[in-house]
This record gives sequence, structure tokens and C-alpha cells, in this order.
Amino acid sequence: MRRKSRLPQLSPLPMATMADVAFLLIIFFMLTSTFARDTGLDITLPKAMTSESLPKREVTVWVNRQGQVRVNQNWIEPEMLREVLKEEFSKADVKGVTIRGDEQVPYGTIVTVMDIAKLLGANITLAAEVEAGHPGAVTGEP
Repeated sequence: MRRKSRLPQLSPLPMATMADVAFLLIIFFMLTSTFARDTGLDITLPKAMTSESLPKREVTVWVNRQGQVRVNQNWIEPEMLREVLKEEFSKADVKGVTIRGDEQVPYGTIVTVMDIAKLLGANITLAAEVEAGHPGAVTGEP
């Protein structure tokens, strides 16, 4: 008597299921990834009723509650602000300075930063957050 050996049939891989798994993996990684935010210092901006959108051809100076200073992405000593701003202005055709100071920073500290920038010929902008829902709030965006 002759035996027939039966090999199990290989079923094809279900491609629709693989596409679903791939799609779910893409969604998972998109949701769990971190998005780059401008998080230099832990500051709370003061509130304002008006705002204006500006182009990004500027230098940003951050000042936190402790008096620490950051110019764009670099931490600096407050005494070095004049030299660092001169260097930033010479790198490109930039003459705008946005000052993002915490609302708890002493007024004199912000005035000092403004004086240094103004002596170098900069156009100064003070950053503030618009109070949401305020009846007089106006934004510079159309």
C-alpha cells in the first residue's frame, strides 16, 4: 500500500491585513512623536489686547525670571548680550530683535536689553500673548 504524503497547503499572506497594520503603525508613531516647539525658557508672557504677525528675519532674546538670557538657541551671559547681538547682525541682513521676557522679569532688565539692541540699531518688538476671548482683543492676522 502506498502512502500519500500530504503537505499542508501554504495560504497566501493577507495583504489587506498587512496594509492595515502598517497604517496603524504610522498613526501610532505620528501620535507618540514629539513635535518641535520653541521651548527655550520657562516663561509666562504678559497679556495684550493687540498683536501683529511679523516675518522671521529677526533675533529672539529670551529673558526668564532668574535673569538668564538666551539669544536664538544659545545661552549667554547677560554681560555678553552686546557682542552676541553684533555677531548675529553681522551674520545676515537682520536688524530686528524680539524680546520675549517673562512677565515677572524686573522692568529694568527688559529696558537694559532694549537699550543694548537699540544702540546697535535694531528694530525692537516685545512679545506678548493675546488674551483669548477678551472683547477688545485684536490680532494682526487677516
